[in-house]
Amino acid sequence: MTTAELHYKIDWRASGHYPGHHASMQKGGGLQFRNHAALINAPDPRRFDVHASLRDPFEQVQVRVYRQTSAIPVYVIADLSASMSFVGASAKMHVMADFVAGLSDSATRTGDRFGFVGCAEATSDEWLLPATMNRAAGAELAERLRAYQPRGLSSQALLSAADSLGGRRALVFLVSDFHFPAPLLAQVLSALAYHDVVPVMLWDRHEHERLPRFGLVRVFDHETHGSRLLLMRPGLRRRIQERFAVQRKQLFDVFAQHGRLPLLMEDGFDADEVTRYFFG
Repeated sequence: MTTAELHYKIDWRASGHYPGHHASMQKGGGLQFRNHAALINAPDPRRFDVHASLRDPFEQVQVRVYRQTSAIPVYVIADLSASMSFVGASAKMHVMADFVAGLSDSATRTGDRFGFVGCAEATSDEWLLPATMNRAAGAELAERLRAYQPRGLSSQALLSAADSLGGRRALVFLVSDFHFPAPLLAQVLSALAYHDVVPVMLWDRHEHERLPRFGLVRVFDHETHGSRLLLMRPGLRRRIQERFAVQRKQLFDVFAQHGRLPLLMEDGFDADEVTRYFFG
């Protein structure tokens, strides 16, 4: 299966020693000039700079020091609670699988390591992929997600997901429909504050916009497995849409307070939309 190509970038300098694609704090064989240094401190005579050496008041041989570009870890932290089993225009888990397949493929092509942490009421080794350069691992994970039916009763394990990311700063995609209380979301974002977090909102227009104007509708609560038969009418339809609008504003406010607006996916996975989020 061919995966759509997407691109991402970071606005901070990586600290990793492995060469890669991103601006780094490391000295090395890159093309970005950093500073001059005495040859004794930076023993690379290939970088000898005659003009800087002649200008040096201490008459030391000067060499040019460059920054290398470095690799970073890229993670997906995924909400696998039952609300993610919703199927509307498309299944949320299929959208997540497409996103994971595209991101893991792009990360390994870029030279970054890709990892995954799946969360419901608890984390599970079944859904833990340590950061790896193995492209096949991401593709296999995406296929497992596509066939998975989430059953988690809550998203509580998102609070401890940071413990699985290691000590190096990572680009983290937090993928969820965020149908849980805003205080929990604020706690999750605070726990991930060391990392660069991109919230990915998987919503579906059938949840709130494309409701029938009139008629009997059975609605399901995937978390409690309860259902209810409603007589849909214009007033009730409007109240549901208003409630979703309020929830959306609350989510955007929490994300903004933590320094990053979300990547909203309401019409399935679109690799170009992900690229525009970073470069548009």
